[in-house]
Amino acid sequence: VDLVGGYYDAGDHVKFGLPMAFTVTMLSWSVIEYGDLLEEMGELTHALEAIKWGTDYFIKAHTDPNVFWGE
Repeated sequence: VDLVGGYYDAGDHVKFGLPMAFTVTMLSWSVIEYGDLLEEMGELTHALEAIKWGTDYFIKAHTDPNVFWGE
């Protein structure tokens, strides 16, 4: 399974699903709440790319309906 992507936790080269999901959720909520300001500052694209990087990892790690690869 190609698990390139996602975010490492605390610099220890391990990807923990719960902290990563929380981070991506908070970043997504920030875009919902402050998307206009992010766009004004030229950071909206960066935020959306960061969200996509995390969510693409979760999609790749979910290979079957009842299978989720994790560390």
